[in-house]
Amino acid sequence: MAALKLHLTLTASRRLDEILGFIAQDNLEAADKLSETIEAALERVAAFPASGRRIPEAPERPERELVVPPCVRIFYRVEGGFLWVPFATRAEQEFHGEVLDD
Repeated sequence: MAALKLHLTLTASRRLDEILGFIAQDNLEAADKLSETIEAALERVAAFPASGRRIPEAPERPERELVVPPCVRIFYRVEGGFLWVPFATRAEQEFHGEVLDD
């Protein structure tokens, strides 16, 4: 099976940029490494979309999540031939499923 095409919403892209920007303020090398890790993880899940886990706070939702250590949660769903990423957050932040409804 071919990998799905990746689509990050503007919200998800901005959130990831904010997370990486915050880390870069103190440690640019760590932010660069995390960015590479996120990119590799998204490529992996695009190839194997069922590999992400159900969202613990909202197991009834169709989305899954990808946890990228040490601090990022990326939420995604499969739509057609796309891996649709509507939202990302820092792992320690409280998550509410309704943010995925946009």
